[in-house]
Formats: sequence, C-alpha cells, structure tokens
Amino acid sequence: MSILQFLLPFNDTLLRVIDGLADPARRRRAALTFVLGYATLWFVYGVIAKSSQDINADMGEMVVWTREPALGYPKHPPLLAYILWAWFKVFPLADWAYLLLAVVTVSAGILLAIELCAEWLAGEKLAAVPFLLAAIPFYNFLGLKFDQNSVLIPFWALAMWAMLRALDTRHPAWAALAGLAAAAAMLSKYWSAFLIAALALAALFHPQRREYFRSPAPWVTAGVFLFAVAPHVWWLVANDFPPVTWVTTRRMAASFGDTLGSMAEYLGGTAAYAAAAIALALVFARARPAALVDGFAAGDDRRLAAVLFWTPLLLPLLAALVTGTSLLSLWSAPALNLLPVMLLGSPRLAVPRIAVLRIASVITAVTLLFVAVSPIVAFTLLKSGVENNAAYARLAMEAAEREWRATTDKPLKLIAGPFTLVSSAAFYGKDRPSTYAHFSKYLSPWVDDERIRRDGMAILCEDTPLCLQFMEHVAAPFGGGRRVDVSLARRWLGLESAPKRFVILIVPPRP
Repeated sequence: MSILQFLLPFNDTLLRVIDGLADPARRRRAALTFVLGYATLWFVYGVIAKSSQDINADMGEMVVWTREPALGYPKHPPLLAYILWAWFKVFPLADWAYLLLAVVTVSAGILLAIELCAEWLAGEKLAAVPFLLAAIPFYNFLGLKFDQNSVLIPFWALAMWAMLRALDTRHPAWAALAGLAAAAAMLSKYWSAFLIAALALAALFHPQRREYFRSPAPWVTAGVFLFAVAPHVWWLVANDFPPVTWVTTRRMAASFGDTLGSMAEYLGGTAAYAAAAIALALVFARARPAALVDGFAAGDDRRLAAVLFWTPLLLPLLAALVTGTSLLSLWSAPALNLLPVMLLGSPRLAVPRIAVLRIASVITAVTLLFVAVSPIVAFTLLKSGVENNAAYARLAMEAAEREWRATTDKPLKLIAGPFTLVSSAAFYGKDRPSTYAHFSKYLSPWVDDERIRRDGMAILCEDTPLCLQFMEHVAAPFGGGRRVDVSLARRWLGLESAPKRFVILIVPPRP
C-alpha cells in the first residue's frame, strides 16, 4: 500500500492546508492550522515516549535558575530562566507542562519560518515549507528538549523576518522588533552572535541599503538591542564573564586536529540533520542539480536569503579556527529555517501541487507512525535504561524528602550531588530546592558555607566510590550527617526498571 493510499482519508485535509498555505489571503490561518495539528501530535508522542523517564538535567537546571534570580548564570545568559519563571506561573511544575513549552517553541519556529520564507517563496513552494521543516529533527525529536538551542529557532526566524521588513519598509516598529528579537536570541545563547553578523551583512547587501542607513531604522534596531542586553553586559563585566569561562574550559579543542575534527562533525552533522528535507525535495519536487546550485548560491533577489542562510552556518568555522573552539552540529539548530528557500527558491524549479501533497503525506505518515510506536519507545527506555540516571531522579528526590522529614521540620531548600542527578531531582522537590551541583560553587554561585549551615542540605549520590568520597568530604565541615542507603526502581504501567542503589546523606540545618 502506498503512502498516498494509506493517507487517503486525510488527503482532503492535507489539500486544504496546502491550498491555504499557497493562497496569500488564507496563508496565516492555514499555517496556524498546520502548527496546531503538528504540535498536538508531537506533544502526544512526547508525553507517552518520555513517560518512563524524568526530565533532562539541563531542563531541570534552568528551573533551578528560576529560584535564584540573576542577570546571568554560570553557563548561559538569563532569558530562559525568565521564560520558565513566567511559564510555570501559569502551568503546574509538571513534565507535561515543560514538554508543552518545548512543543510550542518549535511550532512557533515553524510558524515564523513560514513568514520568513514567504519573502521569497509563494504558491505551492511556500506550501511545502512547513512539511520540509518537519523533516528536520530540530523541529521534533530534538526540539522536545526545551533548551538554549531549541529556543533560538523562533527567535532567529523572528529576527530575520523583522530585519527584512525593516530593510524594506524602514518602519520603526519593524526596526524595534528586529532589535528586540536579536536581543532575545543573544540573551538565550551567545551563539547568536552569528545571527547578528548575518543581519548586519543582510543590511549591507540589501538593494536599498543607502536609504536604510540614512533612515532612523538602524539606530532604532541598535538602540533597542543595546538597551535590552545592557543589564546582562553589566553582570558579565561585574562577575568576570562566567559563561565565557565555562566555554573556554569545556569547549576548547585539545589540539588543532581536534578542531578540524569538530569542524567535520559540525558540517557533516548539520548536513545529516537536513538530509531528510533535502531528500524529499529531490524525490518529490524533482529538484535538479542546476536548480539546487542556483538555489544555494542565488544571485538575484534571493541573495539576501543566501546571506542569512550561509553566514550563521559557515562563520562558526572561521571562529573555531581562530579560537580553537570545538564545534557541535547540534548548535546549528536555528540556522536551517531558510533551507526550504535554498531548496525550492530557484525559478528553474516548478513545484506542482501533487508534489507538495506527496511530501505532506510522507511527513504525516511518519509522524503518525512515531505517535503509534511511542509506547514501545517508553518501554524500551524503561528496560534498556536512560543515561544520567534519568529514570531515577524523581524517586531519589522522594527518598531524600522522606529522610529529610524524618530528621527536621525545616523545608528542604538545597540538594547536593552530581549535576545530572540533582538538576533533574530538584524539579520534583516539593520545597522547590536549589542545587549544589557537582559540589561546585562555580556552577552554584548561590551556595556558600553560611547557607549550608542555615538551610542544611540533602546529598544524593549513586552508590559509586568517587561520589561517596565527595559526599563525606563536603558534609564533614558541617558535622557530617545521617546516611541512608536506598534501592530504587522505576515503575511504569505495571512494569519495573532494573533497580539501582543510591546513597542519601542528610545534613540538617545548624543553629
């Protein structure tokens, strides 16, 4: 049975969405219909597939940041902490709510990418955009983790679109929005410096650049951007640039060969992430080599699209060579929003309605398949195990809380231990504790000896010699504590994971 036959009951719906996307008068309504359906399917997949594990440690760490308000944090700028603080004022502190935020983020990225691509594409070519983006893992599997990479997807698309509108119209509202979106991207991850470079080059290559630079628009954009980032810049200087220190200690290549290796992974990995979308365009839109070359190296009015696409993809290679930084292809997540323009933008390529329907049918079938097998994914993860003790964090937190209540009537405000364990565990703490991650005051600048004496702490460790050694060493200056050994197993739909041993040390508050 062909994909089109399998999806025959859905064809009318798909065609209505495609026709709506191709019609300028109905485009935005159709785009909203698409992202609502897309978000619903991937939300259902995520809720089921991830039901046998706890949240990712990086996600838990950002929730801890919301409990320690600051203008910056040891590893990243502060915007995601502010977003999460606002989100969890509305939604409960639950896995599904966090997943919903992740799905909303990538869906907003698709919605904004449609607007961005509409600057160069129209008709059936524009209708293909959301389906091609849906073939990129950043917009689904990887996007189910809300983090500094996924949040850049909508921020970059918005900044590029607003900048193009500001260049064309020189209207102060578009100029201000471009500055605000660029600032939001920079306050999420410094990788967005490459976005700023792309926007600057787009302004220099724009056909009306003289009129633009003679207008107030560039001053408005720059002013809004600088005003928005100024508090964080002040924090950076006052605290000796902690995120920069983190990058230089964690992401520097050991040798020039390692730098070249990371560059190869960055290019190859990015190409692999884009491979499915490229394959769909080649197979169904029948994009020929000449049309692809013309699309990726456009010299007409699509030159700005090429500048905005290639600059943030290729400029990191130069930066890596100069600084010796080790790159990751995962960081290219926000840079593929213009891939559909590169694939379909050439006037040498015609994309008929049936081609878009076939692309849409493949994406719909694959998405429905993943939703159908999501219980199998959850079962497999339960039985095979998940890295970083992701199946046990909630259980470890519950065990720590039981022992804490048996020791003191004070709230549990601080948990210590390995980063991955305590960052995930803190998300589930009833008293909303902060973390003393990796027993590092660099990673946890809100922790000092006075706070430990005042609030006490629960130390959580997997039963390994190194962690237990750190546990005893950290607790000793505060009089030690009460040690409890526990064996934990995750239960899911009547099934059980392999048990794992953990050690909890309760250090009560000292008068």
